[in-house]
Amino acid sequence: MASLLASVLFGVISVLGGHLDGFAPEETTAWRVLFVLISLLAVNASARARGLLKAVTKRITRSPKLLLIVLVNSAIMWVQLWVFMWGPANGHAQDIAFGYFLLPLVMVVVGRVFFHDRLSRMQWCAVAAAGVGVLVQLLIAGGVNWPAMIIAGLYPIYFALRRWTGLDSMQVFLIEIIVLSVPAVVVIVVSYASDLSRSIPDTWPSLLLMAALSGVAMTCYILASRLLPLSLFGLLSYLEPVLLLGAALLLGETFTTNDAFVYIPIVIALVLLGISGRHRRGRSRRHIEEPPL
Repeated sequence: MASLLASVLFGVISVLGGHLDGFAPEETTAWRVLFVLISLLAVNASARARGLLKAVTKRITRSPKLLLIVLVNSAIMWVQLWVFMWGPANGHAQDIAFGYFLLPLVMVVVGRVFFHDRLSRMQWCAVAAAGVGVLVQLLIAGGVNWPAMIIAGLYPIYFALRRWTGLDSMQVFLIEIIVLSVPAVVVIVVSYASDLSRSIPDTWPSLLLMAALSGVAMTCYILASRLLPLSLFGLLSYLEPVLLLGAALLLGETFTTNDAFVYIPIVIALVLLGISGRHRRGRSRRHIEEPPL
């Protein structure tokens, strides 16, 4: 549910991101960071969460390797947040969607090779169906544009580093966002200090709504990455590019017959995942209800 909610919110954010006239992508990214920070501070307000935050902070500061990984992951997160806002504002919403098509397949490979994740037969069928859609898109587009490469290439590194080092907690994500809040504040201050006569754009309500939804979406996204195997987390992410395509259409980009050959296999993959998840819940429920012999 956390993964699905995050995907839906990312689709809404993409639509709002295409209607933020007067704000540069760097500014929208900065505001997203600050609202994600507010959301994470609320999530970590309990005494237990603060204790975990204190413990993981000590662990990171005592290890140069972990400190470097946190800084690298913080940089990756800033780039991902930025390209997500840059795409819809510059007519590249479909490139962003394609990046999220490639991402789950890369996540499956990373999860299977490096973390030995196991997939059911139905989930492998979903991988195959999604792979067909991605292959068709590659043939149509003749390659992969750089926004798609950034999304599909950097996110798996981000999540793999978090899991490999045991830094996949919500508290570590809060530390990363605290690190990013420094450049976020600098971007916002500089954007207005450089032009003192600049007025606040009329689209500021949409900006605040987008930023607030970002806080909830990113919190759910990181939570899902912790609770799910990396491969299944990647496969569930296929809902997001479908919603991003819908956002691209709302922003005026066109849907061609060729696009149907890309998205139909993806929808089939999502249906197979839904069936797989239902069967898995059924087996778990029977296992709980039936007493051991």
